[in-house]
Amino acid sequence: MGETIGLVIDGVVVAGADPPYAVHNPARPAEVVFDAPSASADQLDAAVAGARRAQPAWAALHGKERFDLVRRAAAAAGAAVEAGDLARLLTREHGKVLWEAAFDAGTIGGMAEAFAPLAAEALEGRHLPGRGRSTRVVAEPHGTVAAILPFNWPVSVLGNKILPALFMGNTVVVKAPPTCPGAVLAVAAAMARALPPGVVNAVNGPGPELGRALVAHPGVDMVSFTGGVPAGRSVMEAAAGGLTPVVLELGGNDPALVAPDVEIDEALAEKIFGATFITTGQVCMAVKRLYVPRAKVPAMVEALVDRVGREVVGDGLAEEVTMGPIHRHSDRRRVEAMLSQAEADGATVHRPGRIRDEDVAGGGYFVSPAIVEKAPETTPIVAEEQFGPALPVLGYDTLEQALARANDTAYGLCASVWTGDGELATSLSRRLEAGTVFVNNHGTSAMDHRAPFGGWKHSGFGVELGPEGMLAFTRSRTILAFDA
Repeated sequence: MGETIGLVIDGVVVAGADPPYAVHNPARPAEVVFDAPSASADQLDAAVAGARRAQPAWAALHGKERFDLVRRAAAAAGAAVEAGDLARLLTREHGKVLWEAAFDAGTIGGMAEAFAPLAAEALEGRHLPGRGRSTRVVAEPHGTVAAILPFNWPVSVLGNKILPALFMGNTVVVKAPPTCPGAVLAVAAAMARALPPGVVNAVNGPGPELGRALVAHPGVDMVSFTGGVPAGRSVMEAAAGGLTPVVLELGGNDPALVAPDVEIDEALAEKIFGATFITTGQVCMAVKRLYVPRAKVPAMVEALVDRVGREVVGDGLAEEVTMGPIHRHSDRRRVEAMLSQAEADGATVHRPGRIRDEDVAGGGYFVSPAIVEKAPETTPIVAEEQFGPALPVLGYDTLEQALARANDTAYGLCASVWTGDGELATSLSRRLEAGTVFVNNHGTSAMDHRAPFGGWKHSGFGVELGPEGMLAFTRSRTILAFDA
C-alpha cells in the first residue's frame, strides 16, 4: 500500500488523534485492509483554521497562476496513484473491479485539464456598459469549502468538488468516506504537497459525527455534498445554523424509456447493461427502471438475461471477475430484501450470473445481478432507489402512460429516451422530470463535463460541472461605476 495514510492538516500529513479503526475488504469482510486514521475535534478545528489562513493569499493569485498550480498538483496526484498502487487499495477497500478502480483513482489529472477552461470562462464575469455608468458582475470565492464524499466513486467525486473549488479561489477541507477513505486521503495528500500549506486539507472518521461537525463549523463558508437523501437532510440541518450555502447531489431512481420504434437486440442490451450495472449498480445516475413497450418486454428480458449471464461476481482483484461485491453488508441485505419482496409481489427474478467459486465461502457482500420481470410499480425495487445490481423491466401500453410512470417518483436526477425519432426524443426529453436527460445512452460514460449536472426534486439542488458548476463555488459581486 506504500506510505502510511494519514490526515492532511495545514500542509502536513499526520496521524489521527482519535483511535484508528479497521477498514475491511467487502469481498472478504474478515480481512482488514488497513487501520484508518480518525480526526479529533481539535484536528478538525486545525484543518479549518489552516484552510482559512491560506485562503486570502490563494484567492489573490492571478487566475492563470492558480490554475497552473492546481493542474500540477493534480498531475502529482496522478503520479502518486501509480507509484502507490492506489487502484489495488481502492479495490480492496471498496470492492469495485480493478479496471474501474484504476479509472476512478487515476482520473484527477485529466479532470483538472478539462475543468480549467470552464473555470476560466466562469471567472471572466460580465461587463454591462450603459449611459453614464459601467456595471461589472464578478465571481468571488466563498472562502473555505467543505467537500463531503460518497463511497461509490470517491476519487472522481473528490475531483468534481475540489478542482472547481480551488480554481475559483477557495480552499478546501475534504471529508473522506469512512468505509473507504484510503485512496482519497492519499490523493489529497499528494495534492496538498504540491500546493501552499492549508489549501487542501482532508479529515476522516468512522461515523457521521465528524461530517456534521464540519458542516456546522463556523469557519466553513460553503458545503458540497454527495450522498443519500437522509444524509442530505442532515447536512441541510447542520448548515442551517450558520446559513451556510450547500450544493447537494442526493441520488436518483432513473427511468429509461425505450420507444416503440426501437429494435431489441444485443447492442441495445449491452448499452443498457453498462448504464445499469457499473459499480455493481451503486451509481446515482445508473438506470434504475426500464420501460419497454409491453409486446417487446419478453425480447428485452431475454437479451438482458443473456448479457447478465456472462457476468462473474467476486473479488475485484481477480482477473476473471467482472462485478465486485456490494460495498456494505447493510446494502446487500437491503437489495436482497427488495428482490425477495418483488417475488412476493408477483415478479419473476432472473439471476443468471454466477459468483466465483473461490469467493462463495468468504462471506463477501456478493449479490448475483438480477433482471426483474412483471414487477408492480409499488414494489420497492421499482418505487425506491435500489442502488444495487438489479433492474426491473416494466411494460407499457402507451408512451403517455410510460412518461407518467417514469415521472412518478420523488427523485429527478437523470432519465433517458431511446428512439430513432428525433422529434419524439426532443418532446419526451422536455417532459421528463430530471436534471439530465440522455438520448440513446445513459449514465457515467455518457456525461459531458462541459454541461451542468444536478438533480431535481429529492435528487438535490445546485449543480456540478460546466461553467455553472464552477460558479457554484462562488458568490457574485456587482460593481456599479458612475461617471464622476
